[in-house]
Amino acid sequence: MSNIKESFRFGIRNIRKRPYRSFCLMLAAVIGSYALFVGLSLKASLNNGIKRMQERMGADFMIVPEESEVKAKNVLLTGEPEFFYMDISVARAVADIEGVECVTSQLYFTSLSSDCCSTRVQLIAFDPDTDFVIHPWIDEKVTEKVANGSVIVGSEVTPLPDGKVKFYGNEYQVAGKLGETATGLDNSVFMSRDTMHGILNDAKAKGYQFLNPEDDGSYVSTVLIRVKDNADITGIEKQIYEKAEGIKFIETDKLVNDITVKLGSVESIINITLTVLLVFSFVTMILFFSVIFHERKKEFAVLRILGTTSKKICLISLTEGITIGAAGGIGGLILGILTVFPFNDYIENTLDVPYLMPAVSAVILYGLLGVVVTTAFGSLASFLSTLSLAHAETYYTMRAGE
Repeated sequence: MSNIKESFRFGIRNIRKRPYRSFCLMLAAVIGSYALFVGLSLKASLNNGIKRMQERMGADFMIVPEESEVKAKNVLLTGEPEFFYMDISVARAVADIEGVECVTSQLYFTSLSSDCCSTRVQLIAFDPDTDFVIHPWIDEKVTEKVANGSVIVGSEVTPLPDGKVKFYGNEYQVAGKLGETATGLDNSVFMSRDTMHGILNDAKAKGYQFLNPEDDGSYVSTVLIRVKDNADITGIEKQIYEKAEGIKFIETDKLVNDITVKLGSVESIINITLTVLLVFSFVTMILFFSVIFHERKKEFAVLRILGTTSKKICLISLTEGITIGAAGGIGGLILGILTVFPFNDYIENTLDVPYLMPAVSAVILYGLLGVVVTTAFGSLASFLSTLSLAHAETYYTMRAGE
């Protein structure tokens, strides 16, 4: 035990005496730890996002106006506020088709940035009596019913201190809050048609015209449909096309598959980058230690003359490698945390796919893994670099370079 303590003190003293050299070694460890933490966090967030989206979609497919397919996908995926309309007769035409289990409709409009939040939010009117996609998401329920004048907010929408939200000059009680969906609906606010009618009147009074409030019952933005088990979706779509014109179908399975393909490309880039940076980190540490220990060969020879065993010399260098690897690993972890968490929203918007951070326990595990890996890199690199020098003949080592 005394040998270990003495070797540790000696190794720490060497690190302190050569700060620039030690910093360069730690930098290689920082790169490895940073890459591992950020890479694993990004991959987990992407996989969580697509998984949560699959769980939360609710409907098998959506009907939207033919020219508004891109806008509808923006609402779902990015939360970009949009508004578009089609005649409500589409929803009525679907209800009687064989194989359809549930049908509900929604209408989209938007808020002003100054009315509620730091940015505009998507406002969605839904039918509480037929809804099957909103109520199952509610994590925090304030009232039992979404009454006139109350709303349900997405997970990213923060109510005022009094538990209300404000739109176009009036406040509305929050009846519930949805859990994270990893979709644009996290930034949405849901309400009944009656509440929507009031908001539209307020908007009209302020000069914002979405559609004529007297005619709002004649329009919908999207119709969401859930089919029965083993139903022929293609056949159902064909029947709907026969009854309605100017519409477009968005099948949730195809939407998820498209995102999964895009996600696969992003994951491939992450995997390649992560592998390259880890290899670079390890190889760089080996090269640095090899060069440094080669320059210190006379130092090791003197230690041998003074009676230091080869085992102890290896232990000293191993202490340096472990300390530098662990310190660099912690530094990379801190840098990774400062990248992943503050820029979480920016990363999500840049990737343009469902993105949901993993649980705290998983994040802690990724951080610890990064520190452990770089500590192992440091210890292995220092040990391999010292091994040949520790067993070299002392006489020839002292004469080298003369």
